[in-house]
Amino acid sequence: MKNITILFVFIFVVFSCSSIGQQKYASHQVRDGETVSSIANKYNVTVYEIYRLNPEAKGNLYPGLVLILPGGKSVPGGSEISADGKYILHTVAKGETLYSLSKKYNISESEIKRYNKHLYSAELRNGEIVKLPNTETVVVDETAKPAVTNRKHIVKPKETKYGLASMYGITIAELEMMNPGIEDGLQIGDIINVPDKSYAKDAVLEDSIFGFYEVKPKENLFRLTQRWDMTKAELITLNPALEDGLKSGMILKLPKSKLGSETAVTVNGGAIKLADNLTNRSTKNIALMLPFNLGKTEIDTADVRKSVIKKDRVMNIALDFYSGALMAIDSAKALGISSNLYVYDTQYARGDGKAGNDRKIENLINSNDFSKMNAVVGPLLTSNVEKASQLLKGRSIPVVSPIVPNVAMSSNMFQSRPDDEILKQEMLRYIKLQGKGKNIVVIADSKNQSIKNEVLAMYPDAKVVFPKSSDNGSYLRASDLTAKLSQTIDNWVILETNDIALISNVTTSLSTQISENRKITLMTTNKGSAYESDDVSNITLMKLNFHFPSVDRAYGAGQKSFIEAYERKYGYIPSSYAVRGYDITFDTLLRLAASESLYDAADAGYSTEYVENKFNYIQDPVSAGYFNTAAYILKYGQDLEEIVVEIPAESSSSLFLKD
Repeated sequence: MKNITILFVFIFVVFSCSSIGQQKYASHQVRDGETVSSIANKYNVTVYEIYRLNPEAKGNLYPGLVLILPGGKSVPGGSEISADGKYILHTVAKGETLYSLSKKYNISESEIKRYNKHLYSAELRNGEIVKLPNTETVVVDETAKPAVTNRKHIVKPKETKYGLASMYGITIAELEMMNPGIEDGLQIGDIINVPDKSYAKDAVLEDSIFGFYEVKPKENLFRLTQRWDMTKAELITLNPALEDGLKSGMILKLPKSKLGSETAVTVNGGAIKLADNLTNRSTKNIALMLPFNLGKTEIDTADVRKSVIKKDRVMNIALDFYSGALMAIDSAKALGISSNLYVYDTQYARGDGKAGNDRKIENLINSNDFSKMNAVVGPLLTSNVEKASQLLKGRSIPVVSPIVPNVAMSSNMFQSRPDDEILKQEMLRYIKLQGKGKNIVVIADSKNQSIKNEVLAMYPDAKVVFPKSSDNGSYLRASDLTAKLSQTIDNWVILETNDIALISNVTTSLSTQISENRKITLMTTNKGSAYESDDVSNITLMKLNFHFPSVDRAYGAGQKSFIEAYERKYGYIPSSYAVRGYDITFDTLLRLAASESLYDAADAGYSTEYVENKFNYIQDPVSAGYFNTAAYILKYGQDLEEIVVEIPAESSSSLFLKD
């Protein structure tokens, strides 16, 4: 196993402002796909100048970030106004504070922080440039035709951009255009511009009952009433803004029973973008419990450097997970979410047995103040995370189990890794939705007869091939398999076994049956360790268009920014454990910033997706704990690339409750 190098770099950016009174400035809002270099070329400035004026952009450029750039027109008092008129760019003088700036410009301290996200966790520095809203001039894009801005709204707890858009009968784009700087979410107490006319008393949504839907282009009211089996009057009762007409981008409030899996706030795969729903800006306290085996509970930089030379697999997993978690803390900070990360060494040792390792967890929790924690991520191993959950249950502190799929559930347990039953059910759901019109052939050994029966319950006409037993494992005669395949319609062969010999036998036989007219797709509900054997050819699996369920996906082009940032920081490509550390920690922080607690976030039905993992927590009706039902269906593409297979939406998808 390669050595793991975790570098901790503390960068203090200092820049000169000696000519600040003469320099003019403009602003630029970063768009998707832009880089610092492309922005520098566009404005004929250097990358250094952008980083000098925007240190927060170094290694963390994201769509919606507003950059200060050279160029613009001056305003009285030494400050500058941006070229588009939206911002005042103020140079902080010695002795100035957030309070003095709020009085000088007649805006709240929270509003200053909203436009300068680093100020949620950093002090105001002499000589730095801060962005402030220019309240004297409202620049409007007339092509969008937003409502007239002549009223202020103070953001209340649990109000979101989507609730506000619904309340005032406007689109998200119009709300963001009227309030530059809210792209990354809202904070309680923010004062924002809104239309004069409102259609509801507040923008708070009863998450357990209602959801939001964003009207698509060319949709009309009749089509929507037909889709949701509602009358026009029922829709207008929930959305009084409809009395003034339906328009594209409008946010509608609807019962979740009508929406099903539809959602207004979607990104890849229908996952909710929590960055648009941030309402709880309080500092988050997160405990990270990992088996570093360093002989102490608190981890510091020197400890981690010394541990690099160790060759312990569990410790290496812990270090990788930890490195990803640190990246998540930085990403959350860029969104204005401040946090305190408390890292504890569980000192796991296999030789100490369950009782010995449980005592270490008990001593760790009893000797430290966990009452302030918003969530605990870890420990990694089954008995340890169960013990931590048991000890913290009385204080209702949520414990997120990071990597093990089967843990004893309790009311404060969040099992983040979908178990095998979830994966199986997701694959069966895909087969049910997409298998109509296919020639379905089931091959299942004696250990997997229940899956065969589930497929037959969905498709009674499915064909079954029964494996034969031998001293070297199970096998099929080629003629038995060939007789079940169709020449005219697509063949879906569902193989349920972890027997290497049978997998090799079936895949080899099927590969010889592929022709121009005969199409074959191989599937399984459980891609076990047998598929990693040298006796099973990946090239053959690729030719068979192999489909299987998975906890995670291989990151694609949309996630390269994280991978590149990680490589710059640590010097190598992140492992799957590092990515999981990032995804889980980032998701936990965003959920806490979008709700009052992880419990509220789960009850709200948030489905989220990040670099390689996605999360949709459902409460277990028996234990009252929460388990992740979000899984992927993957297939082998060209060059053995794992491609995500999109599953059509259906009502109550992914709600697989445990017995």
